[in-house]
Amino acid sequence: MGKTSKITQWHSVINNTNYNFVYEKKKGKHTLTINDVPHVIKAGFISTMIGFDEKFTFDGVDARLVIEKKIPDVVINNTFLQSGKHYVERPGWSMIFVIICVLIPIVSLGGALPALLGFGGASMCVNVSKKDKPTAVKIILCIVITFLVWLPLLFSFYLATLNNL
Repeated sequence: MGKTSKITQWHSVINNTNYNFVYEKKKGKHTLTINDVPHVIKAGFISTMIGFDEKFTFDGVDARLVIEKKIPDVVINNTFLQSGKHYVERPGWSMIFVIICVLIPIVSLGGALPALLGFGGASMCVNVSKKDKPTAVKIILCIVITFLVWLPLLFSFYLATLNNL
């Protein structure tokens, strides 16, 4: 049986113009229809791994399609249209922690647990980096998360070394 898609709709007023948004994900394609004009938004590599957040333009307006907690929303001028909440862009420094975490399944030569640890750690670091906290606190939290997700792998390397003695 074919996979059904979930459709989310909402209305917003932008620069005194009414907009009707319809979001649908079907067969891996993200389609955002704005006032009956479809926009297919492709997921970049990072969005595929750690959360959908892609730039696009409509009617000369720069926007982002962001999916958080399975809820799609459009961000314009750093504000989510549906919730009205402030949008915080992922800071560039967070990619250091994402890369270090994603190295776990590579260094361990694969497996479900290393993949879970690596991608889970990367996702947690991105989420922490977007919180409304001082940058130093966010960096310290990302260091702790990264260390904790690497700990099982480091421990297994240590045990393997002991066994080879």
